[in-house]
Amino acid sequence: MAKKERPFFVTLLALGVLFLTVFNAVRFGSALAQWELLLDFMPRPGPLYIAATGLFWTLGWQTVYLSICLGWKWARPTTLAVTILYAAYYWFDHLVFRSAIERSNTNFAIVVTIFCLFFVVTVLALPKSRKYFEKEL
Repeated sequence: MAKKERPFFVTLLALGVLFLTVFNAVRFGSALAQWELLLDFMPRPGPLYIAATGLFWTLGWQTVYLSICLGWKWARPTTLAVTILYAAYYWFDHLVFRSAIERSNTNFAIVVTIFCLFFVVTVLALPKSRKYFEKEL
């Protein structure tokens, strides 16, 4: 069977997902490496929360990345679901665990969140993307 050619916007989406995978892996590793420092300077939410969420989202985004790169049928709904859940997690974390000073970029964060959600939905709805994810390899 011939290898499927990945559309340009699906490749951009995969790169964004890879970035989030690496970002969360660094979050996980940093929490483990700086556990004592986080206990001293950031008791809330604490290193366990940071490490656990970093590992959880690393595994989630890694699954999405592989499904996009391999063109699996379930990549579209999985990508959309993980994206929406990650946005909800981001806003929970942003509003609950950050100080007022750290929330000073809220308007920018709203715009970026809306843009990213719009981008993901649009890429997944494009005809070339739909065709790419139609058939198994």
